[in-house]
Amino acid sequence: MAQPVPDQARNETDDLIISDDDIDAAIAEAGGDPREAVRALLHDIAILALDHARSVSSGYRRQRMFGSIDFLKLP
Repeated sequence: MAQPVPDQARNETDDLIISDDDIDAAIAEAGGDPREAVRALLHDIAILALDHARSVSSGYRRQRMFGSIDFLKLP
């Protein structure tokens, strides 16, 4: 795994190491088929992304997408 640059801010994935045993376990869980293991992992990622999208309010997403919109106030 690549070492972080000393001045670079560390994040929570810097210490995450996925071993060959972890990879072998994922393939074994899929019946030994690497394509099925990748399919299952992609499915899990999609479920996590959907769960995250549902947990964030639509107003927050609009604010992040369009920024602060100033409305014209009529007399």
